[in-house]
Amino acid sequence: MIEASPPVPERGKELDAEDGRTEAHCSQARNSGAAAATTGSGPVQVTASGRRAVAIGGDNLGIVSTGDGATIHLEIHPYGPAPMALASLPPVPAGFTGRDEELAVLRDLLRPATGSGCAQVTAPGDGRAADDDVPEPVAVVVAAVTGTAGVGKTSLAVAAGHLAAQRGYFDAFLFIDLHGYDTAPVLPTQALDALLRSLGVEDAYIPPTLEERAALYRSQLDAMAAGDSSVLVIADNASTPEQVRPLLPGSGSHRLLVTSRHTLPTLGARLLDLDVLTPSSALRLLDTALRIADPADTRALRQEADALDVARRCGHLPLALQIAAALLIADPQQHFAELAAELGRTTGPLDYLDDGERALRSSFDLSFQSLTEPQADTFRRLALSPGPDISTADAALLLERDDRETRALLAALTRAHLLVRGAVRDRWHMLDLIRAYAQELAAGHSTTTATTTDVYRRVQRLLFDHRAATAKAADDHLKALTGQPVPDAFAGEREAMDWLGAERTNLLATLEAAHLLGHHDVACRLPRLLAEYLERGRYVDDWVAAATTALASARVLADRRGEATAWICLGAALDAARRFHEAAEAHRQGLRISQEADDRELEGVALSNLGCALLELGEYEEAADVHRRDLAICQEFDDLHGEGKAWHNLGNVLRHLRRFDEALYGHRHDLRICQSLGDRRGEGAAWQCLGVVLSEVRRFDEAVDALEEALALFVATEDRFAEAGALTDLGIVFREMRRYEEAAEVHRQVRAIYEEFEDDHGVSCAWGNLGRALTGLGEFEEALDAHRRDLNMRKEARDRLGEAQAWCNLGVTHAAAGQYPEAVEAHLRDLALCLQGEDRPGEGAAWNGLGIAYAGVGRFDEAVEAHRRDIAICQEAGDQYGEGVTWNDLGASLTASGKYDEAEQAHRRAIGLFRRTNAPYEEGEAFASLAAALAADGRDQGAVRAAWEASAAAFTTAGAASEAAASRDAAAVA
Repeated sequence: MIEASPPVPERGKELDAEDGRTEAHCSQARNSGAAAATTGSGPVQVTASGRRAVAIGGDNLGIVSTGDGATIHLEIHPYGPAPMALASLPPVPAGFTGRDEELAVLRDLLRPATGSGCAQVTAPGDGRAADDDVPEPVAVVVAAVTGTAGVGKTSLAVAAGHLAAQRGYFDAFLFIDLHGYDTAPVLPTQALDALLRSLGVEDAYIPPTLEERAALYRSQLDAMAAGDSSVLVIADNASTPEQVRPLLPGSGSHRLLVTSRHTLPTLGARLLDLDVLTPSSALRLLDTALRIADPADTRALRQEADALDVARRCGHLPLALQIAAALLIADPQQHFAELAAELGRTTGPLDYLDDGERALRSSFDLSFQSLTEPQADTFRRLALSPGPDISTADAALLLERDDRETRALLAALTRAHLLVRGAVRDRWHMLDLIRAYAQELAAGHSTTTATTTDVYRRVQRLLFDHRAATAKAADDHLKALTGQPVPDAFAGEREAMDWLGAERTNLLATLEAAHLLGHHDVACRLPRLLAEYLERGRYVDDWVAAATTALASARVLADRRGEATAWICLGAALDAARRFHEAAEAHRQGLRISQEADDRELEGVALSNLGCALLELGEYEEAADVHRRDLAICQEFDDLHGEGKAWHNLGNVLRHLRRFDEALYGHRHDLRICQSLGDRRGEGAAWQCLGVVLSEVRRFDEAVDALEEALALFVATEDRFAEAGALTDLGIVFREMRRYEEAAEVHRQVRAIYEEFEDDHGVSCAWGNLGRALTGLGEFEEALDAHRRDLNMRKEARDRLGEAQAWCNLGVTHAAAGQYPEAVEAHLRDLALCLQGEDRPGEGAAWNGLGIAYAGVGRFDEAVEAHRRDIAICQEAGDQYGEGVTWNDLGASLTASGKYDEAEQAHRRAIGLFRRTNAPYEEGEAFASLAAALAADGRDQGAVRAAWEASAAAFTTAGAASEAAASRDAAAVA
């Protein structure tokens, strides 16, 4: 007889039969739970004899196969249940926050009897042959939380586990860290060993091979499922599907939740790719962490703007934020602004994000170490590309590989979560902190050998040249006239615009990098190539910064023509930014250098731009002279396109000088040139300016036709910003025509377009124009709201003259609503700002508005004086229409104060001026005011009736039927 003792750690030891002819492998598999409980505490005797005998102990405690005729007696000593670890979830990290949506997804995945929308996997070896009498096996639900290092994958998985526990989804929880990115990751056999121990299997009974351990693991879980117990297994920090696949439970009542820095597409899991936190969630994490350490620490909320800056510099990455919070906790007196400055001052934020226990760089190191050499080389070379993202084509240039190889390498980095696919195909980007890490690696690697340094500099220059050449091709498309040949790099202007839109930030970053790295020729070229696009898109700050860098590079190169060009480009950008004094100075610098270099063509460009700045500064006579000089140079060189622009600019100046016939001539000349060249955008600008001048001479129907022509051309050429300008002018003409509803609707459209461009100046102007249209409709509260919005935006922008205009508009609306004290206050504020800014036309409007308001509160002498001041300013400027308006308002104040003879003279002066400026509607108003003054003075009824009849005739000419009818009714009763 052989007595078999319980198995010892030497698993699979041979037992010799008494006659030496029989071998027996004795083992005992102990199941947890109900199966283990069936064993007793004493020895169990089992005997087998005879041909191929088998001895089986109660409840399958022992199985022995013998040879022929042998008899074996086994005494098996069962053990009591081994300890189990079925609640091994770590605690939820303190301060966990900002993952509500992701938690909800995992909650639904982990919920028992999850629907078909979840990823379900059948564990290896669990498949069955189809049988009508056997139910289909229930697949295991598997979820994989993936994301870059430090993004909070483990925290989310643990939080999901605790949420599932609170909801009673599972009876047991198994957690294992697979250390997938350490130098010695946990092997599947080791993982199964740990999980089997947690399930109560003693070391002595854990089989040696992967397959045996996986089978025993699934058997243990199946036994629990048979007892209506479900388990959640969390496999943290996996690096490959092979590391996880053996851990799949066999029963569908269990769940497996995996975290990994790699996407695991072959695992068959529901993938939840974790992104960085939103700014608000990042702020909440910082606040929560500080309050956990000290409930009274409210720095994050008290210093919210600076805290958000810290969060931004941490890339909204949870690990980086936790380290930042630890640094703040260690120094309770530190201000968030100080920490933000430290993160910005150090060589890189990675240097500072180290709290002694956690270092962001070390976390990234583990991810980088898992890469193959080609992948590592790709990661380093991508850091050579300036800008936040990169196209596949640009990456191929840096890698010196074809597109297919490049995509494969980029996809590998994406699976490792060291790179992110863009929303658009073939675009890729890194998180900011990972990019900083890649730049460190590239800088360190490039210094290892001279060859590497040369390679990196060469491929980077290839990229710079490629981007500049493509920008040139795109710019050619944007500037091309109808029928003009264009580069075949793009199918058309729309495609060129799309490319520029996708690459704008990269191109601007390339410009800055080129300057810093000594590629000054590239830095000088790029702003000129981007100017048209930046102007159209209203990327004004970008344009100013780019032109400033180009100027610095031109000076390094000692290129005088390049310097002049850079000054002119900077001036144009400053003009677009409404920094007109600086723009004029920049253009004067460009003009001086071009004259010194005897470059007549460049001199003409400088003159053209200088004139535009002078116009905005109100220096009309000098601007006109400058544009005439530009016109002469263009004609000297037979530059028809430049000549058209010169006529256009000169026409604008002449309009401000109120020399309308000359202005019309200039714009019509520009229009003919643009039409002959096929310059549709220039043609649209010419029609727009014609419309504005026609409205000034009160030819409103023609003005509307011209502006609608302009609008159609801007829409056809997809120039949204120019479209907004044409609509603005059209809305103003509608208001002058008393078509207030149409005017209000147009100005609402304008506001929406400017909001698209984030153009605060345009938005504020649109609010002001909308307010004036609403005033005409008698919707005074809405009008006042619009004007207050305009006013607030002007104050924020520190636009003093714009603020003055907003106060003027508020005063006009208050007066129209009968709120005269408020009107007085508004116009006094308007007047003060205009006097400070030496804005004579604005000063005149303020005086006239103040006169109306003074009359409304019975301060007639002051009203008369205010009106007379405006009349003097209008006469000084040659503004006959404005003078007529003020004479009429003066007459009303004189009538109210009982000075009827003076009132009559004032109204007759107004009538004469309105006739000369073709303003029949205003003429009708002036005759009506004259009739009122005559009647108040007790004049002959015939004279009063004649005034009313003249008013009706003028209103009829203006097409104002209701006003004409009212005047005829007044004449009938006079």
